[in-house]
Amino acid sequence: MNAMDKQWHAEHFVCAQCGRPFPNGNFLEMEGRPYCEDDYNELFGPKCAYCTKPITDTCINAVGRTYHPDHFYCHNCGTELRGKPYKEHEGEPFCVSCKAAVTTLIEPSAGICGKCKKPIIGEYITLHGQRMHPEHFRCEECNCEFKGGNCHEYEGRLYCYPDYLKLLKSICGLCKKPIVGRSVTALGKVWHPEHFLCFTCKEPFGGSTFHEKEGNAYCEPHYLQLFGKVCFKCNKPIADDGITALGKHYHREHFVCSGCDKPLGKEIWDFESKPFCKKCYEALPKEVRKKLEKKKKGEAQAQKDREKQARKDMKAAAKGQ
Repeated sequence: MNAMDKQWHAEHFVCAQCGRPFPNGNFLEMEGRPYCEDDYNELFGPKCAYCTKPITDTCINAVGRTYHPDHFYCHNCGTELRGKPYKEHEGEPFCVSCKAAVTTLIEPSAGICGKCKKPIIGEYITLHGQRMHPEHFRCEECNCEFKGGNCHEYEGRLYCYPDYLKLLKSICGLCKKPIVGRSVTALGKVWHPEHFLCFTCKEPFGGSTFHEKEGNAYCEPHYLQLFGKVCFKCNKPIADDGITALGKHYHREHFVCSGCDKPLGKEIWDFESKPFCKKCYEALPKEVRKKLEKKKKGEAQAQKDREKQARKDMKAAAKGQ
């Protein structure tokens, strides 16, 4: 495929951040690299000054910041300011009523909560020079209240000590970000389920089996395409040549009679595309064996007829030249 004035294998044209294919082929470019919409907005898009999350639709620009329309509030009373007149005071937006009385509404001894951006009246906690309401001083993961020195920060968020340790141990092998919630452990690493992908097609395994080769994970179709065969008996890759019979592949130790499980030699009998030893084959009902023999003779004759016709076609072609 062609994109950004370059040519790509289809399976290699993926998001530069998460490594996944683009839904419906839609992508956004930054500095010559393609990104899916979610990662582009997370990395390069405007962030809301209230919730700090990316703004993907309508954006309000005010007091030198950007806001989601639903998050543009009066700094004092919390009234929504979208579509309303407002005043700026010390870099914060205020409704007209609060701006007129701002010096009396916000006590000098109080302040603005660094978490919810609303006034603090009474007790507060100071963290990194910012004041916050005591009820916001909780673990981001389990929501437990911090006590003593049980608070630890990671990428601007607060965690209790047990959850902090989990974050440090559970770093996704693809995106290198902490894993909160479900995870997949494989290849000696931990992954977000959506980031544990086939090395070739970049599709998540979604609970299906995968095969490992030189530290990379492959879905079964691409493993077979690239590296070889899978045993019909145990469904695991065959490292050596193995045995091929009746259109299937087997580990040598797994090439056994489907009737008695004894190892098979060179001589095998076919029943329902499964290998049988002579003893088990002859134990089948007589009528069944007659039908099988008749079918084999018919297939053998059909093969002879095809070969005969092929020779005739070759002779006719030679005469025509």
